Amino acid sequence: MDSKQIKKELMRRGFDFSMIAEALGKSPSLVSKVASRKARSQPVALAIAKALGMEIDEVFPDIDAYHHQPMTAEQRKQKQRELVALLKD
Repeated sequence: MDSKQIKKELMRRGFDFSMIAEALGKSPSLVSKVASRKARSQPVALAIAKALGMEIDEVFPDIDAYHHQPMTAEQRKQKQRELVALLKD
């Protein structure tokens, strides 16, 4: 979906970028930029998709980075430990 389609469908559902921004504690400008692919934020893209009642890969099929689950803090710590061990050798 392009940003105009996203905006139109959000309006049809009674939402807008500023409502998503407020719910996330982000700026409406960031939400708009994510929708128009001028900025990237997986949490914002996910919120847009949820507001549309769609999967993130349906709304943003062109952004591969959004199609993967982000690591949890514990997973990141584990990967960091693995990297430190690899670099010691």
